[in-house]
Amino acid sequence: MKLVPNQQVVEVDEFETADPALRGEMTITITLADTDGGTELIAVHDGLRDGVSTADNEEGWRMALAKLAALVEGYG
Repeated sequence: MKLVPNQQVVEVDEFETADPALRGEMTITITLADTDGGTELIAVHDGLRDGVSTADNEEGWRMALAKLAALVEGYG
């Protein structure tokens, strides 16, 4: 894991599974940037495993970011 406070988080994930289509490392890089009135979040997912469809991965990201937005907005 790499952490640059207030700028970037890079993490390497790996599923614990016997399924060969899901085995292997995936790197997720999240970059933050100040914008007018908020923060832009850019997430790049490298090494998506063959056993995970791009559509499912994108939907998972949408759900996670919606939960994050609800949490952050609740503190505003």
